[in-house]
Amino acid sequence: MRLSEQDNQLRWDGRKPGFYEVYYLKVNDPRVGIAAWLRYTLLAPQRGDPVAEIWGFFFHRNQPAENAGLKATYPWSETRVEQIPFRFATRSAELTHAEARGELVGGGRRLRWDLRWEPNAATVRLLPFRWMYEGPFPRTKVLSPNFDIRLSGFLEVDDRVYPLAGAPGQQAHLWGTRHAARWVWGHCNAFVEDAEAVFEGLSAQIQLGPLPLPMLTLFVLRLDGRMIFMNGLSAMIRNRSQAEIGVWRFAGQGPGIRIQGEASTSLEHLVGAIYTDPDGSRRWCHNTKVGDLRLTIHQRSEGGWHRKELTAPGTCALEWVGRTQDPRVRIWV
Repeated sequence: MRLSEQDNQLRWDGRKPGFYEVYYLKVNDPRVGIAAWLRYTLLAPQRGDPVAEIWGFFFHRNQPAENAGLKATYPWSETRVEQIPFRFATRSAELTHAEARGELVGGGRRLRWDLRWEPNAATVRLLPFRWMYEGPFPRTKVLSPNFDIRLSGFLEVDDRVYPLAGAPGQQAHLWGTRHAARWVWGHCNAFVEDAEAVFEGLSAQIQLGPLPLPMLTLFVLRLDGRMIFMNGLSAMIRNRSQAEIGVWRFAGQGPGIRIQGEASTSLEHLVGAIYTDPDGSRRWCHNTKVGDLRLTIHQRSEGGWHRKELTAPGTCALEWVGRTQDPRVRIWV
């Protein structure tokens, strides 16, 4: 078993209420401007029976009227989870460490997928310290067993099939007892100038007991074959983030590196969804997988500071989440 596959194993103990767990997969095909966002989830509410949910979203950069979002909910008793090798299966969908299949139907729309990829050898952990994954703080843990993958197979939307061959994507795993109060997030591994570069950023407000903390912002960048983490305690406070629905401007720094970025999307490319906490409270999600990103990087070397720019037109995943809904964005699920 790859070490990264261990990080896909289910963390819920199968009994305790007040827990949620999410596996998500996203994929872009820059050639035709399409993308998909797939979620395999568990919700064990504080009151009531646990359920599994399969979410599927389709995005079309050039024809946003074709966007779609569907969800199916099943009793957890009908869900099969295997740890070694990892497998999460419901009536309509299945996820392993190297494959994803599923089908969703509703509202006159249909979404089907059959995808496979070569797994990453190592997990990328967005949080800086191991104790953050093992202890109660923060209440949500997030990591990417498959931070940068290339997917093959197909997406089928209504009566149209989109074949995929080497399409860039990501598969991540998160779990916890409560969502952050609000956050903005982005991930991109389809830059025009550098196919090997990968960026992920998160700016989130969490609570320490009853007290909300200031926004904490962290970044991970793979550049020139090197992983660069700007996510230490001082970096999370020093990094900068300004966001409103549809736009995220940010800046970060680490040893010998500074980054500035602007990520954006038009409202027509956003889909809305509701995240539910185990206590029943809600977060309103505004998400796209066809956003734009411009990243400016300054690196220090023996000759001084050198500038590099990376652009991703229509291939950046972005998400704005908070306690209020933007009425301009349609809620799909």
